[in-house]
Amino acid sequence: MSLADLVNNNLKGFDPKKDNINGGGNGLPAGDYKVTISEAGHHVYDSGFDCLRFKFEVVEGEHTGESELMNVSFAETSSKGNPIPDFVLERNMKTVLTLGSLMKADLTPDMFLLGNETDIHRAIDEKIHGHIGVLVNMNITERPNKKDPSNPYKQYEFSEAEQPEQIDVDDDDLPF
Repeated sequence: MSLADLVNNNLKGFDPKKDNINGGGNGLPAGDYKVTISEAGHHVYDSGFDCLRFKFEVVEGEHTGESELMNVSFAETSSKGNPIPDFVLERNMKTVLTLGSLMKADLTPDMFLLGNETDIHRAIDEKIHGHIGVLVNMNITERPNKKDPSNPYKQYEFSEAEQPEQIDVDDDDLPF
């Protein structure tokens, strides 16, 4: 993407007196994308937030080269000690099981019974670690965030994408 494209696509409406310079990092807009899972694994942020982090990179279309980060956690309470709603945990489980299936990783519902969120995240990380690079179809929808209207909630759906053809090359095929 050229500087002109960046200016036209990302700086419209940016107010340097009010806006966060890290803002606009809300990832991809709502839509359908063919992406590669370029990173996936257990991550603990400096704040202490413990999660599985997935990075998706768009491989075709208008947003080629752009990426989306998605964090999924199995903590049962928030940082303030409030219980995480069941629907959130259930959605997170379904998301990880779907991605695991698309990645051809051997994930099962029993993995969510392994103990605390760190134990669960580590166990899933071990299963998905070697399966990075698979292509998937990703659909992003947005819904309003009443507390922060400029940062809508994102919802994801994933489905199988056609994988590139594998070509076997051995040392005898190389020119050097």
